[in-house]
Amino acid sequence: MECKTCGNSHPEKFCPSCGEKSFDPKQLSLKEFAEELFEGFMHFDNKFFRTVKMLITKPGQLSLEYTHGRRVYFMRPIQFFLVVNLLFFVLAFHNMYSLSLYNYITFTPFTNYNTKQIIGGLLAEKHLTLAEYTQLFNEKIKVLSKEMIFLFIPLYGGIFALFFFKKKQYFVEHLTFATHFCAFILLLALASFYFVTLPFYAITRISYSADFDNISSLLTTACVGIYAAVAINRFYKPHLIWSIVVALLIAGSFFSFIQFYRMILFFQIVRFGH
Repeated sequence: MECKTCGNSHPEKFCPSCGEKSFDPKQLSLKEFAEELFEGFMHFDNKFFRTVKMLITKPGQLSLEYTHGRRVYFMRPIQFFLVVNLLFFVLAFHNMYSLSLYNYITFTPFTNYNTKQIIGGLLAEKHLTLAEYTQLFNEKIKVLSKEMIFLFIPLYGGIFALFFFKKKQYFVEHLTFATHFCAFILLLALASFYFVTLPFYAITRISYSADFDNISSLLTTACVGIYAAVAINRFYKPHLIWSIVVALLIAGSFFSFIQFYRMILFFQIVRFGH
């Protein structure tokens, strides 16, 4: 049997040279198509949920599995992050990475960057009312905030590489750990919205609570810090004290990085319109 991909002759079901499955015209039947579709979905489904389970129950272990070459049973880091990001894009009606224009022109620290004056000049230039531009801005930031989340991967990859440079690991190992860490944060944001935020506002029937928002932020910070400490200890295997110190720094700067990200989104939209 000749491989349709590389031309190698072989008697096996799969080509030993490139891994291509032996081709039979019967594979083009609707029955075969349906079977492959079902098999592919189930294979993806099993891999995805297996990856999620390990990510949550054994922080840092997923990165160890990948960097040690055990990759068959789990999704690859970037593939997994893209799927999680897609779920976040579809399911996250409340997005902590995205704020309405009202927040940018009303509250500090945003107004410290002359956001109100910038918007005023933009409205005069484009001959738009504040209400008209607010609608445009809010629609754009909802999409852009989810599309650019990948920027956190190299950011945290660089931070972990800096904190653990003595380990002499490849930078890709730090990026792998950062990718799984960022995926966990997105899953945490989804879980927080559906199991904490949504029930709270549904029960209380109020539109906004500053106290709840502060408590929710503290809980999120605590979850990020605890997860980071366990994951770092398992993946990098530093001294326990150093794991805790790094985790505290990661948790302490978590919302500062998000604020910085929000400002990037603001200037991206007002300067370039996207």
